[in-house]
Amino acid sequence: MAKVSSDFDVFSKVISTLARDAAAEVTGVSLIEDGRTKKAVSVSFLQNKKVQVDVAVTVAFGSSIPAKVAELQEHVKHEIEESTKFVVNAVNVSVEGVDIEQ
Repeated sequence: MAKVSSDFDVFSKVISTLARDAAAEVTGVSLIEDGRTKKAVSVSFLQNKKVQVDVAVTVAFGSSIPAKVAELQEHVKHEIEESTKFVVNAVNVSVEGVDIEQ
């Protein structure tokens, strides 16, 4: 049984890294950086090789929050599905604030 748990740990790290990298590629969006960056991305495994990803971000001042959230969701989903065998069931984005520094 330990092997299954270990596999999920590895997959969780891979998916988390893919989500972080995808978020970094979306202009106007930043993962939260207030000491909780380890929790800025979390991964949950569902049945049938599905995953759910939760991402906490800030959005640049002047950006359309709904547009940036949709762009982030699509980009994270695409990167994970193109790079792994998992299907993304959901990318939940929590906008923690607006970044006024530019």
